[in-house]
Amino acid sequence: MTLLGLCMTLALQAHIGPSRDGRPVSTPSDQVSFRNNCDNAVTPIDQDINNVRARLTTGGDVWWDGNDGRYVVPKSPPGVPEISSIFAGAVWLGGKDPGGNLKVAAQTYGRSSGNFDFYPGPLNPGDENYPGGPLADPRRGTIGRDTCAEWDKFFVVSGANIEAHVRAWRSAAALGETSLDPGTIPPDILGWPARGNRFFEDIHQFQLPNTTQGLAGFWDINGDGDYQPDEGDYPIIEIRGCLDKEPQSNPDQMIFWIYNDAGNDHRQTSSPNKIQMEVQVQAFAYQTNDDINSMTFQRYKLINRAIEQIDSTYFAMWVDPDLGCYTDDYVGCDVGRSLAYVYNADQLDGTNGCTCDQGINTYCDEVPILGVDYFRGPLNEVGEELGMSSFTYYNNGGLTPAPPPGTTDPNTPQEYYNYLSGRWRDGTPFTF
Repeated sequence: MTLLGLCMTLALQAHIGPSRDGRPVSTPSDQVSFRNNCDNAVTPIDQDINNVRARLTTGGDVWWDGNDGRYVVPKSPPGVPEISSIFAGAVWLGGKDPGGNLKVAAQTYGRSSGNFDFYPGPLNPGDENYPGGPLADPRRGTIGRDTCAEWDKFFVVSGANIEAHVRAWRSAAALGETSLDPGTIPPDILGWPARGNRFFEDIHQFQLPNTTQGLAGFWDINGDGDYQPDEGDYPIIEIRGCLDKEPQSNPDQMIFWIYNDAGNDHRQTSSPNKIQMEVQVQAFAYQTNDDINSMTFQRYKLINRAIEQIDSTYFAMWVDPDLGCYTDDYVGCDVGRSLAYVYNADQLDGTNGCTCDQGINTYCDEVPILGVDYFRGPLNEVGEELGMSSFTYYNNGGLTPAPPPGTTDPNTPQEYYNYLSGRWRDGTPFTF
């Protein structure tokens, strides 16, 4: 079963993983030329500052390695078997251009077969000096193969280094100094991919784009719009409505990356129309003595780099939650909290007692509940915050007996969009 919680036009999903039921992970498409097209996103990293070890990747999917679930909680020490509560997760996007043409970009299990809709890196924003402005620039919304390769990476900064940097700046300012020696600034702060950072290229050996929508969030001490760590600026999480006051605390770990759907063909969904959406992600977590120690957070900034607007747009988080053993999970949602949740069928996590098929490690008799929550949703046209507009799941088509055909894995752009917008795969509305 796959859980698709649609929030905002948003979504959440759950599914038995591809390596566990023997069915194809995706529908292969024809080979494409890579003359100027982006290569697949391959770089992984583990978000691991607290009680969670969560795998992140640069291609729109997270929490797995292409074969197994990698959202490990509680985080186990070396040599102790790991138990994952999620098999995989990914972003889904869909909408229509002014002519009514459908645009879809999504990921499920394509990583295991090399089929992606998303590729690393920021899209060209267009040149402000181009005749007619950036919207008239034919380069707008495009990306070159070299740029994709450069951005197939993560930018990681620690809260401890932020605190040390802030202390150093305050001490220098108290002495009347107007800048810090860049050589004394931690490299993760000096090389943070924030707008106007003049130190970025020296550290990472490629250039930042110049974009009015900005890049990674930062506290701008003098309000000039550019990231200048030698003048006291430092990385922060951008939170709508909270940027006019300096943060009183910072996450213990922040990870930033950028991907897009225009770098190559959509080989996961087979959608012929690219959205030209740039997705900037900040993942962060805190070390605490309470439940937040077992949480991770992600903030998404979506920038439409296409010339035309996109209408009837949905953003979804597709989630395959395997709560330890994958054969005995139930899902539900709390509408008021925009919260999806996953729980076990009984008091023991396993197909038979604490034993799971395929030798999957289980939680046995210490079974947690998993929540996936939209803390802050997007805004509608009058500035109101949208919560979870629909919560959807779909069935594993490889089950016996076979589930109704309109409730199984999507295979076409329209079927992905149907799930995104809160309908069954064949477009049938949900009914009680």
